[in-house]
Amino acid sequence: MQFAKSPASRYRIDAMGRYRASELWLAFELCLLSVGCNRGPTAVKPPYIDPVEAGRQAIELYDTDHDGELSDQELAACPGILQHRDLYDADHNGKVSRQEVEDRIRKLRSSRIGLTKLTVQVRLDGRPLASAEIKLIPEKYLGDDIKAAVGKTGSSGLAMMRIPDQDLPASQHGLIGVHYGTYKVEITHPTVKVPAKYNTQTTLGYETERGNPSVDFDLKSK
Repeated sequence: MQFAKSPASRYRIDAMGRYRASELWLAFELCLLSVGCNRGPTAVKPPYIDPVEAGRQAIELYDTDHDGELSDQELAACPGILQHRDLYDADHNGKVSRQEVEDRIRKLRSSRIGLTKLTVQVRLDGRPLASAEIKLIPEKYLGDDIKAAVGKTGSSGLAMMRIPDQDLPASQHGLIGVHYGTYKVEITHPTVKVPAKYNTQTTLGYETERGNPSVDFDLKSK
C-alpha cells in the first residue's frame, strides 16, 4: 500500500533534492578545477580577466551620460549586470561604479574554477520550447579569454551549455561547461518565430552563480 506524502514532506524532499543537486554541481566544478575529472592530471585553468581593465571598459562601454556610474537605464545594454545589480551596488546608491564592477569581477575570479556546468530551461508562452538554439555571449569588457557557449534544447526545453571545442585548449576538448562571467543571451529557433528582444535585440542576460547550475528563460511570443 502506498501513502500520499503530505505537502510539508514533499517540500522537505524537494528542498533536499535541490540541496543535493547543488552539492553535486559544486563537486563537479571542484573536479574540473583539481584534476580535470577523467581527462588526466592537468587542471582546467580558469580564463584570465583583468579586473581593473574590465571595470574601466565597462564604464567606457555603457556610461552614456559620462557621470562615471551606470544607471539601470544604461545597464539595459548589459542585462547580465542589471539582473544582478544588488550584487554590484555595494554602496546602495542605485548605480554601479567602475570600482564596483572591478570588485565583482574579483569575486567571480576568486572561485578559481575553469568551467562550470549550466543547464538552461526555455519556455515559450509557458510551454517548453524544443529545438531552441541558445548562445551565451560574454560581455566585451571581460576580455578575450571568456568564450561564448552554445546549446540546443531537447523535447523538455532543456539545454546543456558548452563551449565549442575549437574555442578551448586541446586539453579541454570534450569537457562540457561555461566560463564564469557575465553574458548576453540570444535564443532563436529554426521554425518558431522568437521575438527580436530575445536574440538580435536581446534583453536577456546571465551571470554565473556558484552552486546554481541552472537558469530559466520564460519567453513570450507577443
